[in-house]
Amino acid sequence: FGPSSCRSVRPLCIPSLERPEQLRAMSSLIVTRDGSPGAEQVPPKSVHVDVDVVERIARHRLAQTFVNSSPSYVEATYVFPLLEGAAISALRVVFSDGREISGEVRERSTAEAAFKDATSRGLRAAMLREESGDVFRTSIGNLGPGEEVEVSLEYCLELPVIDQAVRLTIPSHVAPRYCPSDGMTAAEVCSQAAISGYSSTAPGAAFAAKVEVNMAGGVCSVESPTHAVALTRHAAESGKILAEVQCSGLQCDIVLAIFPRELFRPVVVREVHTARGTEALMLSLVPRFEALTQRIEAVFLLDCSCSMDGQRIEQAKRATQIFLRSLPTDCFFNIVLFGSDYKILYRHGSVAYSQVSLQEATAYVDNISADMGGTNILDPLSSTLAQPPITGTQRQIFVLTDGQVSNQQAIIDLVRAHRCRVFSIGIGSGVSTALVNGVARASRASAAFVQDREGLEAVCIDMLRKASSRSVADVTVSWPVVPALRSQTRLQPMLAGEGFSAFTLFPHSPLPEGAVVKVTGDLGTRRLEFEVPVPPSWSAVDSGSEAILHHMFARRLLAEMQEADPPTMSPSDAVQLSVAYSVLCAHTAFVAMDRHGTEMPTGVVKASDLAALRGLFTWPMGSRHGAKMPTGLAPCRDPYSAWGGRNPFLLMRAAGTRNSLEGQCSNIDDLVAKTTMLRSISTEFRVVSRPADGSHLPSVAGVRSAIVEGALGMLRRVARVAAALPFIPVSLRASLGGGHSTRAATVAVGALPQQERQQQQQQAHGSVTDPEIGREAASPLAAMASASGQQPCGRAAVAIGTGGESVSKLARLEALLRLADFDGSFKHSPELQALIGLDMTWTSAWAQEQWGGAVSSQVLVTAGVLGHLARQFADDHATWDLVASKSKEWLRSRESLWRGGGIDSVDELLKVAGTRARDSHSVG
Repeated sequence: FGPSSCRSVRPLCIPSLERPEQLRAMSSLIVTRDGSPGAEQVPPKSVHVDVDVVERIARHRLAQTFVNSSPSYVEATYVFPLLEGAAISALRVVFSDGREISGEVRERSTAEAAFKDATSRGLRAAMLREESGDVFRTSIGNLGPGEEVEVSLEYCLELPVIDQAVRLTIPSHVAPRYCPSDGMTAAEVCSQAAISGYSSTAPGAAFAAKVEVNMAGGVCSVESPTHAVALTRHAAESGKILAEVQCSGLQCDIVLAIFPRELFRPVVVREVHTARGTEALMLSLVPRFEALTQRIEAVFLLDCSCSMDGQRIEQAKRATQIFLRSLPTDCFFNIVLFGSDYKILYRHGSVAYSQVSLQEATAYVDNISADMGGTNILDPLSSTLAQPPITGTQRQIFVLTDGQVSNQQAIIDLVRAHRCRVFSIGIGSGVSTALVNGVARASRASAAFVQDREGLEAVCIDMLRKASSRSVADVTVSWPVVPALRSQTRLQPMLAGEGFSAFTLFPHSPLPEGAVVKVTGDLGTRRLEFEVPVPPSWSAVDSGSEAILHHMFARRLLAEMQEADPPTMSPSDAVQLSVAYSVLCAHTAFVAMDRHGTEMPTGVVKASDLAALRGLFTWPMGSRHGAKMPTGLAPCRDPYSAWGGRNPFLLMRAAGTRNSLEGQCSNIDDLVAKTTMLRSISTEFRVVSRPADGSHLPSVAGVRSAIVEGALGMLRRVARVAAALPFIPVSLRASLGGGHSTRAATVAVGALPQQERQQQQQQAHGSVTDPEIGREAASPLAAMASASGQQPCGRAAVAIGTGGESVSKLARLEALLRLADFDGSFKHSPELQALIGLDMTWTSAWAQEQWGGAVSSQVLVTAGVLGHLARQFADDHATWDLVASKSKEWLRSRESLWRGGGIDSVDELLKVAGTRARDSHSVG
């Protein structure tokens, strides 16, 4: 799309999942048992989302359809992820009989009490709560057997700018998160209990998304590194593009990169809420300026937990190698690897950047593996911040992680307590956006996200560029003068190329003609100052759900006041603001009730009857990689509470299944509660681990058969009652008259596939020893070959000169950059000749023809490599730009070696090098 001057569309690469366990936490699901995960799981039948993007604000309307396939009325829980910072403004639930209930914001405990009262009376009700900054839960009361329900919600959020594109992400799932031994808040304990029980969506669920992009300056293109996208440009309006995505199943986050024609054009947007009589203004811009550089100490924290295994760790290693070669020559640096534990390259602190330290770090990174257990960020970050800073430098920390932790508040609080910028990068679907964004915001730094197989290198280099530059100091935003009091949000740090926004709210009144918003700041040697005109027209809304800027203002104000140290807003103040603007926060909840509905028919199982079933037959587990979970933090509640605190498997072994089960059932109500698990037992055993007492775990089929037989033994004695129970499967109910075999019972309930029965839990990984630090870097060609197993997104395969093997373009770029010395220069080597064809003959011929004699071969090789990069890797300029800047500076410092022969500047030298390489076909 667009003229040739616009950025070209990258080739599309549809990612595939490398680890099946990633599907454990997809999207959202409905579970029974009074909201407790892990029972009858009902993944979404279909998912549809409509998104309107205006400048950098996106309004989402998300609808997911579910069907309760169980034969009972249930209280269901719908759990879903959203990006951190989303302002949820509406909840609506439509049942299959056409009845609809809409939510209103109330104080959280009040909402929970109202929901509980409604469901206890058999009325339909729904409640939406925030589990953490990016995880939310909706409970639906009294969902009938076979009933279909559509859950819709509306939310809006501000979109970030990454790699000169406005990035829209629709998250698909919440990954299981590592639980440290301490440092978790009570809210995080509750959130983790919910997250740990998630399961996958139906692989064939229909998914559709429509995204309409509207930007005043026009849209150059819309691309996706994750999904195939159909684009439609509005003929009458060049600033609008419709992007549509359709697929079967939602296996990773949907990402759209929107390239505006005028990215750096600042805008002011107006919105008037006619019912409230208020006006909201938003200033949105992406600043572009030359900032002063600063001498830095760069500390790179790299996640090596087991969840990073596969493509993620290879991405991270490749990006780290390029990151090392892009460091400023006068900096200090260190590398910290972390998992359940952590280890440091230079244990006594950061060292000066030199050729020796670069070679040591290169060998160290080459030996990295994702085998360090769970994800504990707090300890290595605390250790790094506790080190005394290097005199004359500004410490800058870079954290690359898949963000699967549960103690994010302790991490954010730690960062906020230190005057050190922490640039955070989240990798893969399911990453905690609350953690990654929260750490960057608390340290006034920057955050970014990349998907699996998406290019990570350019993002890391962009972070390094921002870290090496000072942010704009003393930023002020002067809004138009109004006669009444005005409220405004706190200003964010202003970084070059980073999205910046500010909001203000005031009673609506006519603004003076020619009103402007004035922005000023200090760049060190000069002042930053410009004005943005306020448009004469505005968007008028009379509905609370339509007031996007009002919602964004309230959400930003809530976050700022609660994140302040100490908080400047009490919980009661937060409740008032949340209720007033109908925006969900941690202290409130949406609650909806069908006040005119009828109570449930008698004889069905209510949610309260299922409370004792929470966590049946599921032993407490740690993270999915075997890390231990702290006491009281099992993925479920007490797994044996319904069985008198005794392991039901041990009871079976000791006294026989039939007698054990009957002995534990004191009355028909107890039997009803215990036999309800028959339909869900296949799901329960998917997450079973070995009992803590070391006893043998029976096979899934055997356990299920034994339990069914034991239950049937007692049910035969009460067949008249049991046959009427609605939650007993029809096939099972018909067999209660006698002669029912264990085999038939097992078939009636449904056995798990053999492949699932044979699946074993992954064992915990211990800490590994530090690899020996070598003095020489590993062979770039060998590293390139190892990196070529999978082709990263958008990178075409090319063949290298010697072996003819096919490798990714990005792997070839990494192999070339690995040959750079720490100062940016390049030397003759067999590897360089194999990669791009530069040899002594080429440099000798050029020296003789241009200067009439010998010229430093290192100078000519360096110039030749830069010419090759400009010709062959122009689309990846952001990845090698900082290396090239060092190379040019190195050439300028040796001007006396090459100046002459008609060449007077570095630019002329590089132009001639590129021309000679192209004409002679010796380069590339």
